[in-house]
Amino acid sequence: MSCRSQLLRALRGSASSSGGRRTVSLRTNILERSLAHSKTPARCIATTAPRLISQTRVQQSKLTSETYPQLERDARFAQVTPEHVARFREILGDNPSAIIDGITGGGAGVDAADFETYNEDWMHKYKGQSKLVLRPGTTAEVSGILKYCNEQHLAVVPQGGNTGLVGGSIPVFDEIVISMARMNEIRSFDEVSGSLVIDAGCVLETVDSYLAQKGYIFPLDLGAKGSCHVGGNVATNAGGLRLLRYGSLHGTVLGVEAVLPNGTVINDLCTLRKNNTGYDVKQLFIGAEGTLGIITKIAIQCPQRSPAVNVAVFGIESYDKAQLAFREAKKQLSEILSAFELMDGRSQRIVSEVKGQEHPLEGEYPFYCLIETSGSNGEHDYAKLETFLEDVMTREVIADGVVAQDETQLRNLWGWREGITECLGHWGGTYKYDISIPLDEMYTIVEDTKARLIDLGLLGDTCDHPVVDVLGYGHMGDSNLHLNIPVRRYDPAVEKALEPWVYEWIQKRSGSISAEHGLGIAKKKFIGYSRDDTTIGLMKQIKNLFDPPASALKLDGQRGANAALPHTPPCQPYGADAAASPQEADALGQKFPKSQGKSLSSHPNSAIQVHILEQCSNERPYCQKCISSGRQCEGYERERVFITGTPQNKGRVASHPKKGSSSKKESSPLYEEPPRTLGITPVHPLTSAWDDHTLVSNQGVEYSVLVSALHTRLPYTLPDHSADDSTPFRITFPPYTPSDLQLLGEGEFGVRAQCLARLPSVYEQDDSAQSYCIFFFEHETAYAFGESGSQRMRRMGPAYFSHFPNHHFFVRVYRPLATGFALLRRQDTFVSSPDWKTVPWQRHPKSLLDHLLDLVLLLPAILSQVDQIVPSEPTLHRRHSAQQLLRECLSLERHLDAWFQMANRPSFEQPVAYWTEELISPGGLIPFTNSYAFRDANTGLAFLYYWMTQILFHQCIESLHRSIYQPVIDAYPNMWPDLPFDLQIDLNRYQHGRMFAADICRGLDSVLHDTVQPDMLIMPMTVAMDLYRDINSVSQDGLMEIMWIDSFRSRLIEKGQHVAGVLQSQTWSEVATF
Repeated sequence: MSCRSQLLRALRGSASSSGGRRTVSLRTNILERSLAHSKTPARCIATTAPRLISQTRVQQSKLTSETYPQLERDARFAQVTPEHVARFREILGDNPSAIIDGITGGGAGVDAADFETYNEDWMHKYKGQSKLVLRPGTTAEVSGILKYCNEQHLAVVPQGGNTGLVGGSIPVFDEIVISMARMNEIRSFDEVSGSLVIDAGCVLETVDSYLAQKGYIFPLDLGAKGSCHVGGNVATNAGGLRLLRYGSLHGTVLGVEAVLPNGTVINDLCTLRKNNTGYDVKQLFIGAEGTLGIITKIAIQCPQRSPAVNVAVFGIESYDKAQLAFREAKKQLSEILSAFELMDGRSQRIVSEVKGQEHPLEGEYPFYCLIETSGSNGEHDYAKLETFLEDVMTREVIADGVVAQDETQLRNLWGWREGITECLGHWGGTYKYDISIPLDEMYTIVEDTKARLIDLGLLGDTCDHPVVDVLGYGHMGDSNLHLNIPVRRYDPAVEKALEPWVYEWIQKRSGSISAEHGLGIAKKKFIGYSRDDTTIGLMKQIKNLFDPPASALKLDGQRGANAALPHTPPCQPYGADAAASPQEADALGQKFPKSQGKSLSSHPNSAIQVHILEQCSNERPYCQKCISSGRQCEGYERERVFITGTPQNKGRVASHPKKGSSSKKESSPLYEEPPRTLGITPVHPLTSAWDDHTLVSNQGVEYSVLVSALHTRLPYTLPDHSADDSTPFRITFPPYTPSDLQLLGEGEFGVRAQCLARLPSVYEQDDSAQSYCIFFFEHETAYAFGESGSQRMRRMGPAYFSHFPNHHFFVRVYRPLATGFALLRRQDTFVSSPDWKTVPWQRHPKSLLDHLLDLVLLLPAILSQVDQIVPSEPTLHRRHSAQQLLRECLSLERHLDAWFQMANRPSFEQPVAYWTEELISPGGLIPFTNSYAFRDANTGLAFLYYWMTQILFHQCIESLHRSIYQPVIDAYPNMWPDLPFDLQIDLNRYQHGRMFAADICRGLDSVLHDTVQPDMLIMPMTVAMDLYRDINSVSQDGLMEIMWIDSFRSRLIEKGQHVAGVLQSQTWSEVATF
């Protein structure tokens, strides 16, 4: 054919004596004509900015949470508040460019457009809702940010140049974006060894241009080099165009500096190629997508820049010939071959159509290959390239070709490869799959995918079809194909047709679903198609080591990219509760005030009235008037719901929302419905919330109220409100059932509750009548509420529960139930954090039971780790993990022993905390020697929970001990452990679970007789029953104990029904809802 003969003549006729680049007339006129009309910039300029996508499409981008409704906000993480922003300003200093604030009044000059760059990827496929962008300038600032976020349970998303293709660097919900753009200094460069130290925020092209001046080259090249950050490249282990020559970043990165989720700085910034001292820790951060920590600095080995570079593009008739051309290139050009790129005919046709340029080759071919050589000797390199081209042309491996004659032509030829990504966005969007497949089948997936979409009626030339075409291109030298499906619009039918079908196709051929782009949001759930369960489990263990599950920090990754972590039920922001039921809406904003003075609605849609003695002064965190009156700060809570103050004016606001009013009283709902709420305050000195009798004051009168809590179904029935709604009301509810946490399904634990009070002197003359303050509650999982149960509590914050009655609700209802639920689920809970163990007790003293629960709350996290360690393979890593956890358990054991000693101290009334007494039940029906009596009901509860904890705790230690002493194959010949002295324990001490269960049973009846809160006995009873059932399933023993516990459960229900009957006979006023 004429083209091939022309190439042969040009090669054979080239000057052999010239020391410079030889003249090749091949397609000279076509190539020059193409360059004359080309708008493709030099190869060192970015070509991936989405310039071809209209602004209209940008504005139409959907939120990721809407596109992927299965993604749910992780309820462990709090929402950002103005207090958080103020702390971040302290960490970042006075630099106005260090923070983009959409949370507080300090961001008055910030609008939605300022967040688009950070909230949306360049493909407009992923869009988040972040309102706060932090731009640290030093490693110390990154450390300070992560440490504070870890303490405050704030989720973050590290972000580099935001050029990723899998949505990894984009927040899904309201995560804080940590941009590395200000950390962009080149720290040092050794011109002898080629070792370079740079900040993570350096732009790849900038670094490469700097190295070019020194005669060196960066060992990574991407089409997005004008925007991407080197830190993101390393975090995603980006491959790029130079991998064939220089290898992956795993081989070229010498060291990294990174900040862990808890703020710890890891300095592994070695600049030497050899450092064989222990584990190569930096490798964990390369490709981890920011899930283990944020990379802040990189040391990398840079090769010298080759003075002689040649580029050729040729057309090929089939994929088989493309493979043959690649094999011959490796054979004949091995030491100078630096790139071998494959492009199918569809991709080149799209570039030509979108850019309006003529391709350098005449005619069209099914495939095109770009080949680059680089070396130190121009004549030698060109001679080898000439020999190679003549050989493959003679054997008809290639059909036509063109060789660049100067730097401009070289850049133009590369532009036809690098311009593909940009041009694919011309129609609106692209489904991208970055995959690696064995070379012989690498392109087959393109053909199979196109056939599938045609069969499903999704691909066509008209606007009725969402898919424009299917094409493939990539790095043939790495078996890395970029499967691209450009679409006119994003359509769920297209995604359903592609996923998981594409990944199943890859899995059958032992390929990888992500060759170089990472997982991000797009591929996270599909990792099982490329990795087995053992490998995934090991990854999770590594992740938990760097960022334990109990940690408050979520790292969605870094990009370049990041990995989106699992999300749990979403939470609603302030002001989103207007459509909630009155009980739920009031639970979010209910405060407990005095009962005289001006009436203000606590929520625009709430019929519940709140009375305050004096107008709140609105100073954060609480005004002095509210503190003095012992109430929760009403004005500050309203401010959080309705108005945003600024740090400069201490959160003070000009006014509150207008109250509903009317000129005609008879038309005002506030006038027609007098309040039924009751304002009571505790009398000083304040006592423990577990004291059953508490002194309170109402309208100057003091009462000794009996405080209790009872499980029921909410809302209960209000049977009769006749003419006057201002009178107290009666309540009825279904027959009492214990609060059995085992009946709850999956999801976050939540509680709804209402506090009612009966103060007889308010509405009757019988001063001898009993006064009550009762919490009626119902617990369910979060999915039943539509909002995370814990998120609602965390939104209120621990300080919200330092005042009556909120404190009593938290201490007597929520915390014991949350603790029990966490123990049964063997998962940590937010109430185990230090703030939630201290702040609610700033005004009220702690009881014996409160101190015990502080320790018990440490156990669920330990149980969760045990569940991860025990089933895993018996490796040396598993043994070390078990030993470390055992050390933590022994530390907890010492604290439990100290509590037990404190609980047994003699009091003025009783020298002992509990003692044995004779059997009460006739006929010896109880399968225990005798029963226990306690100093009082709360002491009894404390010991029941202590024995319950010991059962679970000792089972945990037994499991760890077995794991440690299981022989480890990979430690041969040291298969058995050599434990340090502090871990050498007597296992017999931890095999008394049955004795502790018997102690629980011996004390249940005594506590049931004295307590006014029978639901508190459910957890210890349940743990004892589970133990006896396990014993019975193994040895058929324990049947008498099981029968006794069943009998006791009946007695507990009788007691609960009796309490319910007493309460239903009273008249009540509402105090608060939760």
